[in-house]
Amino acid sequence: MNHRQRVETSLNHQQPDRVPIDLWGSASRICNPLYFEIVRDQGWSDLGHYAAASRSGDYVDWRVADLVGCDFRHTNVGKPKEFTSYKDEAGNQYNEWGVGFGSVGGEPVITVHPLADADESDIQKHRWPNPRDPGRLTGVVDQVRHWRETTDYFIGTTHVVSGLMLDIATYLRGFENFMADLYLEKSFAHKLIGKLTDLLIEFHVHFLEPIADAVDWVEFSSDHGMQDRPMMSAETYREFFKQPYARLFREVRRVVPRAKIWMHSCGAVRDFIPDFIEIGVDVLNSLQPRAVGMDSIALKREFGREIVFHGGLDIQGGLNGTVREAIDETRRRLDAFAPGGGYILAPSNHFMQDIPLENFYAVFETAREYQ
Repeated sequence: MNHRQRVETSLNHQQPDRVPIDLWGSASRICNPLYFEIVRDQGWSDLGHYAAASRSGDYVDWRVADLVGCDFRHTNVGKPKEFTSYKDEAGNQYNEWGVGFGSVGGEPVITVHPLADADESDIQKHRWPNPRDPGRLTGVVDQVRHWRETTDYFIGTTHVVSGLMLDIATYLRGFENFMADLYLEKSFAHKLIGKLTDLLIEFHVHFLEPIADAVDWVEFSSDHGMQDRPMMSAETYREFFKQPYARLFREVRRVVPRAKIWMHSCGAVRDFIPDFIEIGVDVLNSLQPRAVGMDSIALKREFGREIVFHGGLDIQGGLNGTVREAIDETRRRLDAFAPGGGYILAPSNHFMQDIPLENFYAVFETAREYQ
C-alpha cells in the first residue's frame, strides 16, 4: 500500500498492511530540544521550516517524517499580514484576538483577558481578527498542490485557529469568568459563542476554498477534559456547544465534502464521544490514557465501529522511561486500537523534551514492525 491507501484503509475501519503513522499534525509536533537532538543525531547541517505553529515546537521537518515512516503531510496556516503583535507599557504581548501574554519561567501565560469585564454590547464592539487576512494562505496553495500532484501522502491541515469556541472564549473572558457565564450569564455566553462560531466558519472557509480538492482531512483542536473529569457536564456541553460545533463542521463539509473531520481534545472526554460522533467528528485525538474514563481497550470496544482513533501514546509516563518501557507502551496502544483498522499511531500530545531520543526512535520502529 502507498501512504494514502494505508490511511484510507484504516479510516474505512479495515486492516491496512501496517498501522498508519502521523507526525507534525496539530497534536503530534516535536518540541525544540528533542527536535534539535534528532537533527544532531542524523548529522543534518540545517533545520527544517520555522513554522512557529505551536508553543510546544517551532519547526516542521519532513525529513523526520520520512525517517519514522510517516504517512501524512500537513499544512500550516500562515501569519496574518494585516496585524502585527504589539506590547503595552507593562510588557504584555498582544495577539490578534486582543489577548495579552506575559511570561512565567520562560513559558507564555495569558495576562490580559480583553472581555473580562464585558457585557453583551461589548461583544460586537470588540476588535476581532480578520479571518480573510491574505497572509493566512501564504505558500499553502502551492505546497498542497505539489504534495497532491507529486506524492502519495495523505494530506491534512493543522488547525486553522488554535482552539475553538470553548477555548477562545476562556482566553477572552478568563477561565473562571466564562465557566461562571455558562450558569449565571447564559445570554452573554450564547452570544459570545455565536460570534466566535461565525468567525471560525469564515476562517475555515477562507483557508479551505483554494485547496478544497486536495485536502483529505481538516484538523480542529478544542480541549474538553481535565485529567480527572470533563471540563463541564454533558448537559452543559449540549446546551451551549454541541450545535455551534455542528454548525462549524457542517460549513467545513460544504467546502470540502470528501474530507474527514479530525478533532483533538485532551483529558477525560469519554462522556462527550457520542456527541462528537453525532456532530460529525470522524477521527478523535488525543485518547489520553491516564485520564479518567479513557481506557484504550474500552474506547475501542464501545466506539471503535463509529469513530477512528488517533494518538493515545502516553506522554505522561509511558514514553519517557526506558526504551523497553517505550516499546511496551507503543505495543499496548497498538494491541488496543489497531485490530480491524480504525487507528492511526501518534502521541496523545506533542513529543516533549523529557522523551529520550532512543525512545522516540523505538516508538516508530515498533509501529512499523507491528503485526
